[in-house]
Amino acid sequence: MRVYAVASGKGGVGKTTTVANLGAVLAAGGHETVVVDADLGMGNLAGALGVDADDGPTVHDVLAGRVTATDACREGPVGLEVLPASDALDDFGAANPSNLAALLDGLDAEVVLVDTSAGLSHDSVEPLRVADEVLLVSTPERGALNDTAKTRDVTGRFDTPVAGAVVTRVTPDTDPDTVADHLGVPVRGTIPDDPAVSAAADAGDPLVVAAPDAPATDAYRRLAADLTGDESLKPADDDADAETEDEGDDAVADDGSEQRTGFLRWLLR
Repeated sequence: MRVYAVASGKGGVGKTTTVANLGAVLAAGGHETVVVDADLGMGNLAGALGVDADDGPTVHDVLAGRVTATDACREGPVGLEVLPASDALDDFGAANPSNLAALLDGLDAEVVLVDTSAGLSHDSVEPLRVADEVLLVSTPERGALNDTAKTRDVTGRFDTPVAGAVVTRVTPDTDPDTVADHLGVPVRGTIPDDPAVSAAADAGDPLVVAAPDAPATDAYRRLAADLTGDESLKPADDDADAETEDEGDDAVADDGSEQRTGFLRWLLR
């Protein structure tokens, strides 16, 4: 089992969206996946996946020692398992973030994605300590990147590896290399500023269900493939594009000079 804490120092940058859609892509692709809402104060992961958090025990009940993690897991879309959070203040007071490691040990999955809260507090920091890796999420704006860099620094104090960063709301003006330099970690995925993202969230469906052909859906497919090494998760169009590029190279090679240049490139690579 591999546990990723999906984290950022700033709220509203797409952590929950990334957990919901990355988890759905993995589950739809045959990877046993559980998503855990560890935002104990304002969790909303269940709603993004069409799960009623009030219809059964929650992560708060597990952290309070009332039920097991298995008891609190719900069946979500495309085979995804969801461990939702409660929005009741009494439940927030009873939940002990220190029990998160035991909660995770009680799960049976190939991949676990933990949706964390923003800022620096006990409940937001604990996932960074107990995860196998941390996946940072940020928009390209400088303020969001600065806050996310603080989360990276806190992660470093626990010696937890950082898997890299996911940049959301990307436009043609976004430079992933600049983001990578700012955060000091590789950019593992870029999610375009796609209206399908908010529409799917409002409908309570992951993108693979609500908009399977949307650009953002393809971006989450690529992210899932990159994290797991499972090339079958990539969009089908990626293979078609690669074949088209190869055919274009062959067509250019019909000219004698271009053919010689192509041969030299091959010889020297």
